[in-house]
Amino acid sequence: MQQELLSKQPDSQNLPTDPFTEKALIDVWKEYTAQVQKEGKHILFSHLTMGEPRLDGELIHLVFPNNTIKLEVEREQGELLGHIKKKLNNYNIDLSIEVNEEVAKKYAYTTREKFDKLNQKNPLLDKLRQIFDLDL
Repeated sequence: MQQELLSKQPDSQNLPTDPFTEKALIDVWKEYTAQVQKEGKHILFSHLTMGEPRLDGELIHLVFPNNTIKLEVEREQGELLGHIKKKLNNYNIDLSIEVNEEVAKKYAYTTREKFDKLNQKNPLLDKLRQIFDLDL
């Protein structure tokens, strides 16, 4: 039975290894996350959309703020990598998942924190606040 299973596995030496760009990876990543959301796996969807993957050669780097998220993504790693490898037609792709607790997003709770966070994204917001003489 074991020999039969081994004979049905694809020859890892002859699998395609087409080159791909980081943009192509991001597109496939977004496609996969949309599929995950459609399947109702909202927690996994949330984890996978926390940040964009970073590409280093054929190694995809993911960084999460805690170990729990890392473990949940690792559980789905096989399906995720299978999808990416098939779509990009490159079977040398691998995944590196790291935990960096400093990455945890700082949530804005007060109105001032919310304004400051939005102002970082669009500095013209402060000019608008000054023109209309708005208070926070």
